[in-house]
Formats: sequence, structure tokens, C-alpha cells
Amino acid sequence: MQKQKRLNIFLWTVPLVNSIGRSIYDVAFIWLILDITNSEKITGFVAMTTYLPAILCGLFIGAVVDLFPKTRMISFATIMQGLVLLCIPLLFFYNIESVWLIMLLAFFHNGFALPMVPAFNAYLPTQIRKENLLKANSIVNISWQTAVLIGPIIAAQLLTFYPVQNLFFFCVLFYFLAAALTAVAPKDIVEKEEISTKKIIEKTKEGIQYLKDKATFRAIIILTLLSNLFVMGPAIIGIPILVKLYLGGSASDFALVEAFIGLGMLLGTTIVYGIGSRVPHGLLFLVGLFIDGASFCFYYFVENMSQLNFLSFLHGIGIPFLIISRVSIMQKHIPEKLLGRIFAIISISIVSMTAVSSGMIGIMAEFFDIKTIFLIFGILASACGVAGLMHPKIKYLN
Repeated sequence: MQKQKRLNIFLWTVPLVNSIGRSIYDVAFIWLILDITNSEKITGFVAMTTYLPAILCGLFIGAVVDLFPKTRMISFATIMQGLVLLCIPLLFFYNIESVWLIMLLAFFHNGFALPMVPAFNAYLPTQIRKENLLKANSIVNISWQTAVLIGPIIAAQLLTFYPVQNLFFFCVLFYFLAAALTAVAPKDIVEKEEISTKKIIEKTKEGIQYLKDKATFRAIIILTLLSNLFVMGPAIIGIPILVKLYLGGSASDFALVEAFIGLGMLLGTTIVYGIGSRVPHGLLFLVGLFIDGASFCFYYFVENMSQLNFLSFLHGIGIPFLIISRVSIMQKHIPEKLLGRIFAIISISIVSMTAVSSGMIGIMAEFFDIKTIFLIFGILASACGVAGLMHPKIKYLN
């Protein structure tokens, strides 16, 4: 009973608190770069380079996650992220307003974030029965999406009192609190193995070989990769550009857009929680892919902030469909000992495509207006969901 209580505290609070910190970071970082440079191209380039850790070493993170207790990995990664972010306001305290130093710190921040998602997703099946995983993942996503809703609102309120660089102090506060809450969670037991570079490479190869032998899971990851290539750049770079440079909005306006996405995600999670036991998880995943892309097409018609907020709410509804279903499918069908590696590969596909997509937005903004980019990328992203429906097995997975 005590163990279940500690697990429930972990499920409800850690994703919430950690993601509030991350949401404030997402608002503060992009807006800070736009403020300093006022350049779409440089902002896209900076955002792209901060995701290089995933491209360079993300593939091996899963093997590291599988070698250590997951709660320990989460605590360590969260603390290190906080320590790195402390340096950004310190730079401004000493009047060092260097985009390149900020980019370097963001690089390390994202590097320490790499174990978070694989460790969290691999931890849940060690504590929860398979038939309860969809509901557990829904709880986690409610916590996460509540953070995506209230994190930007907190950021918007803080921006009325503090300069944008001081928001990173609050990120640190939430990160450290998340690490403390993780420390009380039930510990997962990991079989002791030799820890060496050779071992990490061997275990990474095992994960890759597993996906080579499982065509359906491989197809899900490929669809995830392609979808994120077309969705993440508009989401991370396109929205602040649209708000600041085209609609003349403020950092608070941008934060409010992010909050509306979070509100839509909460509604989407509620829907998934209600229908998840009656609809195949694979079909939910494909529907989510389609909504995720198709909703961005309508950004082409945006003329004011009210329209953008409404469309962002609609966009947010589709995100839980694909995230909750994809995670639950993997947790149910993949051996526990491989979960860290498989989720790391999924995270790499998302983060690496986020980097490439962000860079593409910066380059394409030289030739197209941002609303046209949303239309093009939205059509391509929604096509991933349609293509997935043609696969003989994905839509029937449960």
C-alpha cells in the first residue's frame, strides 16, 4: 500500500513539476534568442544546434538507461539540467549577452535531458501491470499536459515582473523539486552488469537488431520520424516567429499560445482515456499523426492572436492520441530489458528530426512566409497518418 502511494505521487507530480520547468524553458529560450538576434535564420540555426547531443550520442543513451536504476537516472539528469540553466542568468548578470554561449548551455541542457523520456517510459512497466499501462500513461500525460498548460501561463506572469533571462531561475527551482520527488519513488531493480563502453555498444546493437527483426515497430518509428520532421520545426520555431514577427505579439502572447496547446492536449488525453479500451492503440496513433499535421494547415489563414489560440487548442487535441498510444504499444509488446533502448531510439527520431526541422524553418523563412510554411509542412505531416493506414498491421495493434 505504501509503495503504491509513493508510485502514485511519482506519476502525478514528477511529470508535472519537471514539465513546468521545461515549459518555462521552452518559452524563455526561444524568445531570448529572438530578442537578441531578431533573426528567423539565426533562431532556427541556434535551435537546431541545441539538439545535436541527441544526434551525436542519443542512440547509446538507451543502453545506459537499461544498465542503471531508472529513478536514479531521472534524478541525476534533472539536477544537471538545473545546474546548466543557472549559468544563463549569470551571463546577463556579468553583461555577457552572447547568443553562442547561450546556445552552448542549451546544448548541454538538452544533452542531460536525453535519458529522461527513455528512463521514465522504461520505468513504468517495472511497477505497473500491462493491462493498466494505457491508464497509467494517460495519468502521466495529464500531468505533463497540465504542465504544458500552466507552465507558459506561469512564464507569461513572470515576464510581467522579470526580464526573460531571469525565468531560468524558476526552471532550476522546478527541476530540483522534480529530482527530490523522484527520490521517494519505488526503486526499480536492475541486474548488475559490467559497465563499459564495449558493453554499451553491444547493448545498443541488440536494440537495433530487435527493431530490424520487428517490421511493424520499425514502421511506427519511421512514421514518427517523418511526422516530426514536418511538425516540430513549425511547433518550436514557426509559432514564435508567427507571434513576434508577423502578428506583432509579445512573449506573453507566445506563452498563451503554448498554454492553449496544453489545454487541447488535456482534452485529447481525456478522450484517449475514455475510448482507449475500445479502440485499437494503433488506430489512435495514426489518427493522432493525421490531426497533428492537418491542424497546422489552418495556420495559413491566421490573421490575429485569437484565431491562433483557437487553432493551437485544436492542434493540441491530436498530440495525446499519438503519444499515449505509441508508448503503450511499445511497453506492452517489447521485453522489459530492451525498453530503455527502444524508447531511446524513438526519442532520437523525435529530437534529431526536431533539429533538422528547426533548421529547415530558418532556411525556408528566407523564401516563404511562415504561414505558407505551416501549410506545406502540415500537408506533409498529415500524409504520414494517411500512409500509416495503408500498413496491414499498425491500425490493429493493441
